[in-house]
Amino acid sequence: MDIAAGAGTPVVAPAAGRVVFAEPDLYLTGGTVLIDHGHGIGSNFLHLSRIDVAVGETIDQGQRLGAVGASGRATGAHLHWGMTWYDVRIDPEQVLAR
Repeated sequence: MDIAAGAGTPVVAPAAGRVVFAEPDLYLTGGTVLIDHGHGIGSNFLHLSRIDVAVGETIDQGQRLGAVGASGRATGAHLHWGMTWYDVRIDPEQVLAR
């Protein structure tokens, strides 16, 4: 899901979890953070201009993960937020609705 936001807008964790991946400059996705929320649920945050967490760190809901950017193969500043359930992609909007 792409979320329009200005560069530098804070990106926060939707739920508590553990950082399992944090890389500042991947070719396609740029600044990338992956969070394991437990129970098979994961979140990924792509195109970040800044990363404020490290692999292995336990995070709280609402904790700042980084900042919106246009890194990687992006044409403008935005956040791409994806979710998985046992490695199957799911729509974050469906989760938010609950």
